[in-house]
Amino acid sequence: MAEKFKQQIFVAACPGFFPETAFEMAKQLAKAYSKDICFLGICFGKKELDSSYATTFEQWVKDNQNDCGEIGINYKVLTPSDDFTEVIEATEASMLIFQLNEKYAPFNKTQTLLDKCRDLRIPYFFVREGQQIAFDRILVPVGFLMEEREKGPFSSSFGRFFDSEIILMPAKDYGTKARQNTDSIRTLIEKSNIKWQEIAATKDSFKVELEAAQLAPSMNVDLLMISASRDYGLDDILLGPKERKVINRCQVPVMVINPRGDLYALCG
Repeated sequence: MAEKFKQQIFVAACPGFFPETAFEMAKQLAKAYSKDICFLGICFGKKELDSSYATTFEQWVKDNQNDCGEIGINYKVLTPSDDFTEVIEATEASMLIFQLNEKYAPFNKTQTLLDKCRDLRIPYFFVREGQQIAFDRILVPVGFLMEEREKGPFSSSFGRFFDSEIILMPAKDYGTKARQNTDSIRTLIEKSNIKWQEIAATKDSFKVELEAAQLAPSMNVDLLMISASRDYGLDDILLGPKERKVINRCQVPVMVINPRGDLYALCG
């Protein structure tokens, strides 16, 4: 059964609302990377599976298949006993998209979704209803940690598959590691003749992604790429990690990659 769902773009969903913006992003990604789309029903915390999941998702597939051309659409519903990370790994999902919604759990709690994604090996996106979906200009803040270089392969992929312009934003640190990471990303994307530019940040590595989230609308970027926290400290547990703050404040879609060196298997 897992074979049916291999290498798809997963759109997390529940029967309460159709994730229109997430589905639009999935269509664009699926078309560019030659993938299929799968509605993924998640029901964290429930003791029993609601039968409306399968009925609703089956109808969504029927309603939207004609508009997707050669892109296939499937659905898969997780049972309350399923392990989220294990399912994502077993299906070898390519990407995962969440559409936040204030009325429906778990899509009304960013931290719940982030907690579930801590061990994922794939990028995951957060969008909101009504956001414009495009990949023309992508903002990439860069900090001092070595794993920031993992933003390079993803930047290169967007540049090659979407002709995206990559906007690098190195943190303003006293040290040189953010500068070195930025140069590493730049070298990689230049090899593919990808459009890029660099803008100066005014914040250090601990706040550069928050600064990028605030600037994103005025810069007319379509997507903000960030890294999740390597570990959660006491401040992160009490006040929330920086990625939650970025997602909640940012007015454009946010792509999150996990900072683990053994993880990255890029689409394309």
